[in-house]
Amino acid sequence: MKHAKYLFLLTLCLLLAACGPKPVEPAALDLDFIADTLTASGYFPQPLEAQDPELVPGLLNLYEDRIEANPEDIAQARYTMSLGLVADQFLLLEGTDSGAADRLEKALATYAEDQRSAYEFYAPEQAARMDDPIAERQGNYLLFAVGSDRDALADLCEKLMAGEAVQLPESPPAPALSQPAPDASEPDVPRPDAPAGSLVTGPSIPFTGEELDQARQAALDYYAGTVFDVTELVFEEQMANTVGFTVQCSKGGVRVDPDRTIVLELQDGVWTVASEGY
Repeated sequence: MKHAKYLFLLTLCLLLAACGPKPVEPAALDLDFIADTLTASGYFPQPLEAQDPELVPGLLNLYEDRIEANPEDIAQARYTMSLGLVADQFLLLEGTDSGAADRLEKALATYAEDQRSAYEFYAPEQAARMDDPIAERQGNYLLFAVGSDRDALADLCEKLMAGEAVQLPESPPAPALSQPAPDASEPDVPRPDAPAGSLVTGPSIPFTGEELDQARQAALDYYAGTVFDVTELVFEEQMANTVGFTVQCSKGGVRVDPDRTIVLELQDGVWTVASEGY
């Protein structure tokens, strides 16, 4: 009789457990929708450019032993950055599982510290913006962002990561063009001493060898004040009065992957850095 009573209680417990609430699977987020919404939000005043997601592991230094996360922790990624020397950017990541998301969350915190150190050398006014970046997590999804009007942007990011409907602010007016756009019919002009595959694009006169040497030296002078040690500058292209190089470099003796890029502009006979970054 006693055994029958225990058996009845055990059966009742099993039935109650079976009828209990089922664990809720976290909703899948559309990273493309979030990225498009952020790009159109107006909280990133400088022009943004989406980057190849395959660059993200190198960007986060996931190949380095000091970082606990590894490239295999990323199920998918989106990375968009400013084209100017400003910290404006956003990163969207999905971890392969909860543990991977934990490791990626730590990697993003280290990334912010590394970015701050880098900005201290070549754009000091931007360094402080990495002290308080926007960091949101929803399940295995992570969002890292630096933009203008931080509180409003943070509110938008929180709603996007929660899957809520959002209302974007009115878009700011497009900046007026200071000069007419180049004639699209103008053919590309090959520079005589440019490496194979390099182009001088647009209606501009190719720079002389002396001017390119001066541009190269200006780039080297720029990096002399940063944490990066330049191994090689590879000429890529000329556009109007600018010239671009791919920069193979190292940081603390470790090869930087992916390579960085630098664009210099010739103004009144002087080369100045127009943009630099990944």
